[in-house]
Amino acid sequence: MPPPRRFAGVLADRRVPWRTRAELALTEARRRVRPVETYRLHYGGGSLFLSHADYEIDWETLKNTLVDEPYLADYRGTVVLDLGAHKGTFGAYALAHGAAAVVSYEPEAVNVALLARSAAAFTEAGRSWRVVKAAVSAAAGEAELHVMRSSWGHTLHPPEAWAPHETGVERVPVLAMADVLRDALAAEDADARLLVKINTEGEECETVLGTPVESWEAVDELIVETHPWTTCTAEDLADHLASAGLTRVESRHERLLQLRREPPRSGRRSDPT
Repeated sequence: MPPPRRFAGVLADRRVPWRTRAELALTEARRRVRPVETYRLHYGGGSLFLSHADYEIDWETLKNTLVDEPYLADYRGTVVLDLGAHKGTFGAYALAHGAAAVVSYEPEAVNVALLARSAAAFTEAGRSWRVVKAAVSAAAGEAELHVMRSSWGHTLHPPEAWAPHETGVERVPVLAMADVLRDALAAEDADARLLVKINTEGEECETVLGTPVESWEAVDELIVETHPWTTCTAEDLADHLASAGLTRVESRHERLLQLRREPPRSGRRSDPT
């Protein structure tokens, strides 16, 4: 169960739509009396889905994204690439705050199933949300995804301390970040600002540093969650991205690296290839 004071705080927070808060209260009661596999919450013109098996983690993710708002940015008219999309809470948040389109990348099968349901709900409501079942790193190929008991704990390169918590391995496709950025320009509105969020459980160093600077020149804003077991620091990432014209700005969480193109780009973006 979510801590009572924190749960009450979410129910009282006006940043969360009243219908979502009411359904959260009903879900908390329902899962105790007559639980079901998934719980639907209406949000932002679409729907989010919480898993009964991972309810505490899914609730924590929802609370973190919608109430704590670590990913605060100007989403109006942006094309958003969501790397490490989990079950779609961030994608829904971006669309609810004005994003023109979201493309979500998530490799883990259980998460993708509910992520796809959220994307479909928003698409039915006339919003643009595409889901790609793949991991993203510096180079394309296939890799082993190490899956942990916690639904947000899966990674291509787990730290040794995670070994006792591993529940399985999935063979997954891996897309190159440079190709992801190029394809976004080809498939989406090239006049829109491009915002990229990366939360890939330790893969951020390979993804950012292994992608040529010229590819990052297509990006207008970047939010990267950093992890303590990686082989680089936030400063290393910021230095690499500075060469692409991205400036580090103050973030709302100590583990988030946020960079923005200043001044904002005007005119049509060029193809990073």
